[in-house]
Amino acid sequence: MQPDTLTPEHARQQLETAQREADEARTLVEDLRERVRNGDDVTAEQLGSQQQLAELAELRVTAAERKLKAALAADVDARARATADRIRDLVADDSTEPILDAARAVTSAVRTLLRVTEERHDAIRRVAVEGVAVNEELGRNPNDPWPSRAYDFMAQTTPELSVTAVGQGSARAIPAGRVLGVVLRAVLEDSTVRRQTTEMIGLSGEGLARHTAAVPGLAEALAAIEDVKQG
Repeated sequence: MQPDTLTPEHARQQLETAQREADEARTLVEDLRERVRNGDDVTAEQLGSQQQLAELAELRVTAAERKLKAALAADVDARARATADRIRDLVADDSTEPILDAARAVTSAVRTLLRVTEERHDAIRRVAVEGVAVNEELGRNPNDPWPSRAYDFMAQTTPELSVTAVGQGSARAIPAGRVLGVVLRAVLEDSTVRRQTTEMIGLSGEGLARHTAAVPGLAEALAAIEDVKQG
């Protein structure tokens, strides 16, 4: 913004002042005209002089409007230039490496979480299936649904996989996907992030590719992780 250019705020103040002075000048002209109508002694010179002042005041309003327009244009020009500078600086300094490092770490951690959860699920399933079979062999019936209690255990495969060591405790299997969902729900405390993540899970292949491309290098990083896994 040039030094001789008014700020929008100052220009608005000048316009308000000019408009107020123009209103006052018009009022004085109308007062003189009313005095003439009432027969008061008002000379043509007095009326003409006041009309000139009113006209001058109107011209000052126009001048103030133009100054305000110029001030607004200069202000938006200055802000646009400043924004352009900040965007250039951002693009020049932008780095996705921290995101890529975190993405690698998260991907590895998620794979580990799924693996160990699946291993635990399978271990419980195998023992639960065995326990249910043994319970049947021990003569399970409506009057005695858990004859296996005599051996201090119970097991079931429906409605969920679980085994119980009587007097010791239980182990209930949870599918890996549900464990991951619970973890994500706990991590995604912000409602906006939670909504965005939910939307991402339902993305089409094209949508997923578009969002992945928004982080330069992410597709390559994920591909490298997949190569390591397969290797």
